[in-house]
Amino acid sequence: MSHLKAILITVGVVFIGFLLQIYYINFSISNQIKIYEDNILKEARTSFNSFFVTKMWNTTNKGVFIKHDEEYQKINPIDMTKQIFDMSNNNNVKSYKITSLFPLNPNNKPNYYETKVLKKFEKKEISESYEFNKNYKKFNYMAALTVTRACLECHSAQGYKIGDIRGGVRVTIDTNEFRDFYLISSKKREYYMLFSFFLSLLVLLVLIHFVNNIYKKHRTIIEISNRYKILSQRYEYAINGSNDGLWDWNLLTNEVYFSKIWKTMLGYKDEELANSLETWEKLVHPDDFEKASHDINANHRGETTHYENIHRLKHKDGQWVWILDRGKTIFNENKKAIRMVGFHTDVSKQKELEIDLKRSEKNLLKAEKMSHLGHFRYNFKNNELTLSKNIKAVFGLGDEDKITLEDLIKNFTHDEDREVVIRKFFLAKQTGKAYKSEYRIIRQSDREIRYVNCNIEIKKDKNKNVYSVIGTIQDVTEFALIQNELSILRQAVEQAPISFVITNTQGEIEYVNTHFTKVSGYSFSEVAGKNPNILKADFLDKKEYELLWETISSGETWTGTFKNLAKDKNEFWERAIIFPIFSKKSQKITNYMAIKQEITNEIKLQEELKDKEELMIAQSRHAAMGEMISMIAHQWRQPISVVAMSANNILMDVELDTLEAEALKENAQDIINQTQYLSQTIEDFRNFFKPNKQKELFYIKEVFKDAFSVIGKTLENNNINILEEYCSTCQINNFRKELLQVLINILKNAKEVLVQKEIENRYIKIEESSFKDRVIIKISDNAGGIKEELLDKIFEPYFTTKNELEGTGLGLYMSKIIVEKHLLGKLKVYNKEEGACFEITLRKESV
Repeated sequence: MSHLKAILITVGVVFIGFLLQIYYINFSISNQIKIYEDNILKEARTSFNSFFVTKMWNTTNKGVFIKHDEEYQKINPIDMTKQIFDMSNNNNVKSYKITSLFPLNPNNKPNYYETKVLKKFEKKEISESYEFNKNYKKFNYMAALTVTRACLECHSAQGYKIGDIRGGVRVTIDTNEFRDFYLISSKKREYYMLFSFFLSLLVLLVLIHFVNNIYKKHRTIIEISNRYKILSQRYEYAINGSNDGLWDWNLLTNEVYFSKIWKTMLGYKDEELANSLETWEKLVHPDDFEKASHDINANHRGETTHYENIHRLKHKDGQWVWILDRGKTIFNENKKAIRMVGFHTDVSKQKELEIDLKRSEKNLLKAEKMSHLGHFRYNFKNNELTLSKNIKAVFGLGDEDKITLEDLIKNFTHDEDREVVIRKFFLAKQTGKAYKSEYRIIRQSDREIRYVNCNIEIKKDKNKNVYSVIGTIQDVTEFALIQNELSILRQAVEQAPISFVITNTQGEIEYVNTHFTKVSGYSFSEVAGKNPNILKADFLDKKEYELLWETISSGETWTGTFKNLAKDKNEFWERAIIFPIFSKKSQKITNYMAIKQEITNEIKLQEELKDKEELMIAQSRHAAMGEMISMIAHQWRQPISVVAMSANNILMDVELDTLEAEALKENAQDIINQTQYLSQTIEDFRNFFKPNKQKELFYIKEVFKDAFSVIGKTLENNNINILEEYCSTCQINNFRKELLQVLINILKNAKEVLVQKEIENRYIKIEESSFKDRVIIKISDNAGGIKEELLDKIFEPYFTTKNELEGTGLGLYMSKIIVEKHLLGKLKVYNKEEGACFEITLRKESV
């Protein structure tokens, strides 16, 4: 029997059972209602019979006498019947009514139901009728009245005949109790039917489930049976057609079976090898025996679900055959190993290919490692990502770190490049087109930003659906940085506000930048292949040009200043650095490069500034003239007194006629000495104001001597001791008069402070020392020093701590200008233990 047929039969049986239940429930409830209805009908018939007997008795006896006011009166049958009906109708349980189609009493006129029944009575179709009203609250019963002889006494005028049916009696019974019973019974019938339906449905479902299980088990049994048949056939085909050697090992008896194919793959015939464990042990390669035995025993102990091992067996011709050995241990109910079955597969070719593949992969990985390259493959169908070993190294990951395609494309990408990388990848996935891109990643090991070159190729199936993506990622940071540096360098050279000129060894121009063309007015095409001397303006003479080429040709750097002519013949100045470019291999000069900065405005400003500074220096000298004249007056006072005294002595000797030749000679010599001193003093002051345009060699000590010849008397008159310490034996090649002006200015300021503060034991200390190629001059005093808040201001122009009438504020400012711009030295001030110290540093030259 089919499954569907069984289901249909089950449904049919349950449906028939459901119909039988419905029939029984309906029959039972209907029968109960019918019994109740029959009882009501019996009651109605009984009531009618009682009425009919009473009426017949009254009619036969033609009425009865009743006592009324101590007297008996006769009541006719009709009145008596009416009174009985009225008494019965008043109790609301039963009511009676005599009616006919043509009643004498209008009150007995029949209603619709009564009229319908009376007509059937006259036709003699029925003799009684009964029914419930619509709400089952009343039961109406009506029986026919047959005309008797007694009836004719009152109704002869109506034309009645004996035996005719000309009326009926209606008996109405209150049936509220029946109505309640009927409604309850109807509800029960509905509930029982509904319960029967759900019960039948439940039984149907259970039976269908039971039938399904039976047929499912039946199908399973059939499938298993068929499967085992197929497996048995397949097993037989596999054994005979797969070229796999079967072996079967009884672990209880230690008996081993080797199939014919097992022996054939080793070059032996079936009878040439014994079926024993020792046969296998002798053929296994010594290097593989331990691992194979370990894997077998592990499977015997249940540590592995199956046994698999690749080892070498010795072929009959002496070669080694690679064997894939697979098997499984069989256990009894006590979990004891009792049997092991497996197969041998010759995988020599695959092993050789695997060795070659590993060798190729090893070489590939080595090449990838050397080129900082890694590759990956992602399969969209199974969500599988395959990575090369080197790709993790590119991203700074460990071998055990797990990453996703999202990491490669998004998470490891630099924030500024991420959006572009993601957009390119999904665009390629959508269009299926390969692409290349270069972007930055953040290496995870050290968070260093690296540049990578990524190549992506999209693979599609026959339906043109993307199923995988293949990509390579190469770390090109060093190359990118070099390119970036070259790009920046090129931009810097092209955009720099200085000129770059590259020539070959013959001095022919090979490259000029944009600024060169802007300054000179020549385009590159106009100067290419020409010598830079096309700009020459005869500022450097021939010997200087020869020195320039001699310097750079010897591999050294030349620095200097050019005055050139532009294309429009306008002069411009350039400060240049020219140096040779060497070949890395041969270390020979291949090119020369000139870096030149236009300084035309700077030269003009320097000339103007120099003129202004010289003017200010001259002005500062003249500003000090009043004080210098005062110094001259102080220094001349004593010599003049000596001259006057000597002259008086001579005059006195003449008047007294005591003139002696020796005394006259002595006084004359004194006059001569003093006049020479006065003459020298005038010369010293004249030299101070005389401009000096040429550098000269001098000792520091000599300059101080000149200073004291000018200002020494003033210092002496103010009781200022001079402490001198000269340790250097070096000469200075510089402007002597300008240094003298600085020293006099510093000494004069020290004198004024000492006098102003009324310092006792006043002194000015002078120290001269040398260090490497420098001479250091220190001038200090014991006036208590300069206030800290004024130290940074005293070299500012027009800054002075003196009264406006005593100072201009230009002395120290001009001193700093002279030292640092004219003498190319350094001038600074600081406080020592007892007072301020001015320190001058100048370049020295040994003698």
